[in-house]
Amino acid sequence: NSLPFNLTCDSKFLAMIKNARFVPVTYVPPSRKDIGGRLLIENYNIHMTETTSKLLQDAELFGLTAMGDHTTICKYPLTNVLFAGGHEHQALIDVIDSSDHMAFGGAKDARYIASKIMPLM
Repeated sequence: NSLPFNLTCDSKFLAMIKNARFVPVTYVPPSRKDIGGRLLIENYNIHMTETTSKLLQDAELFGLTAMGDHTTICKYPLTNVLFAGGHEHQALIDVIDSSDHMAFGGAKDARYIASKIMPLM
C-alpha cells in the first residue's frame, strides 16, 4: 500500500487509532462494494436533504440565486448548475454533460447556461 508517511500525524487518523480499541472483535468493516454502493448513496441522500433544507430556509424572504459555469474534465465539457440562498451560499444542483451542445458548434455562453438552469427553477 502506498500510504504517505505523514498519515501518522493526521488528527483524524490518530483519533481512529485511539478509538479502535473500543471496537468489538466481531466488527467487520464495510466492503468496497458497500462503500461505493449503499453507503455512498446514503451519504449523498443525507447531504442533499441537508443542503436542500438550508437552501430553501427563508427562500421567500431572501430569494434564491442561480449560477452556472463551464468546465472541461478529461476532454468532457460539463456545465455546473449552482444555487445560493440566505443560509446556503453554494449548492451544486446538477452537472450537465454538454458534449452534444459543443459537438454541434455550441458556445459556452450565458444563453446556454440559462437554458439549462431555467428547467431547474
